[in-house]
Amino acid sequence: MRPGRPWIFVGAAGLVLAVLGEIDALGPLAAAGVTVASSVGLALIAHGGAPLATEAVAMGAGGALAYEATRSYVPLLAAGLLLTFVFGTRAMRSKTWRELGFHLVVAFAGGVSASWVMRANAGLEATLWLTAIVVAAMLASVPWILPADAPRTFALRRLAGRAHGTMRLRILRAVVAHRRLSELDLPTPLRKRVEGAFDDVIRISERRLDRESGTHPRRTIDQLVRVSRAAHCREELLGALEPGSPLLEADTDALEAEVSALSELGG
Repeated sequence: MRPGRPWIFVGAAGLVLAVLGEIDALGPLAAAGVTVASSVGLALIAHGGAPLATEAVAMGAGGALAYEATRSYVPLLAAGLLLTFVFGTRAMRSKTWRELGFHLVVAFAGGVSASWVMRANAGLEATLWLTAIVVAAMLASVPWILPADAPRTFALRRLAGRAHGTMRLRILRAVVAHRRLSELDLPTPLRKRVEGAFDDVIRISERRLDRESGTHPRRTIDQLVRVSRAAHCREELLGALEPGSPLLEADTDALEAEVSALSELGG
């Protein structure tokens, strides 16, 4: 996950909440259009990748429908349902069913809390109103603190569930490699090349599983596994050079002892 994306979501959520707070001033058609556009936009930002983007759009549209259907009766719950759908595809990327359920509960609670803050501070002066928007946007963005696989990692997981035998094992190796690389701080050019290679693996694997092609992404996966191992080793080596690192201190002590022994021999 890119560090700036959650903050982009916070800003977008604040804007959406402010607009939805005044949506009754619009006509029915305009209000529905703004709601759909806002919900789909938030869902795409929360999803954060090309894989499953179609599902993110569908979730966003479903959230807009749920919001429009309930906001006249239970406005607090309407916002909770909207955020639940917005974070739907991100929740799908959880590693277990328990994490998925918790993700959705947190999203619903965040939406309800954000809506309550906005309604409790409606009609206040501009400074307090802007403060309320910021607080509400932060509450709506709470699900970002929950762990979830990257979109490409989840796309590979779904493909592994469809595959069998050797191909399943190789795709699972790609899942592990992508998880490892997602956690590392890679240079931007290398990150783009690596993600492009994973996109190729996903595309080729989908074609093979759909029996549209006999091509196997074996070589690409093997290369990506080697890249992930090399990048992980690089990260460990750089971490060992940081001040206070146990490895660095141990090497320093050993070197000082060796220098001391050599000086005694020389004397």
